[in-house]
Amino acid sequence: MSTLVEVADLSPTDLARVREIYEASFPDELTAPFEDLLVDRLLVYVDEDGPAGLALVRDLGPTTWTFLRYYAVGRRGRGTGSAMWAHLTALLATEGRTRLVWDVEDPAEPGLAADLVEEHRRRIVFYERLGGRLLPVHDYEPPHDDGHAPRLLLMDTPLGVGDDAPLRAVVEAVFRWRYGREPGDPVVRRTLNASGLI
Repeated sequence: MSTLVEVADLSPTDLARVREIYEASFPDELTAPFEDLLVDRLLVYVDEDGPAGLALVRDLGPTTWTFLRYYAVGRRGRGTGSAMWAHLTALLATEGRTRLVWDVEDPAEPGLAADLVEEHRRRIVFYERLGGRLLPVHDYEPPHDDGHAPRLLLMDTPLGVGDDAPLRAVVEAVFRWRYGREPGDPVVRRTLNASGLI
């Protein structure tokens, strides 16, 4: 039977497999050291063959929203990504979370190689197929821990009823609780201005 488990419930062997999945799924410039992930909530999708994927999430402060930092599967072509998504969104909804928010690389970023453009497009289509929505947010380039500011798009999916918060509040919550930037920060103001939110 497939399920999501907390990383603390894994054996050392299974934890090593989760590390392998993480390190194989993202380019070096988009990863943090594996141990640093544990400051957030690391959920692991386990099927009959062991760890098959991971979702790293962080609640956005006092809101009922959750930010998805990393989402990766170790075995492709078996429906693992879709199955894990169903488990993740159901779990968060059961816990009273009302929205899942994440960012994705922008396929229209200037200078990208053709294979990266296609990869970024496929990722967006995958999330859209699962109910994800591209948000009308522009000039969204949050700084990462290494100072790099990639060009990103913001996506979300509703997890329950009654979450009709304005987009501005969502954008400000992501900047504040994921990236440590207050609403008055020039980076945040630029995104809000470009998106017609102020």
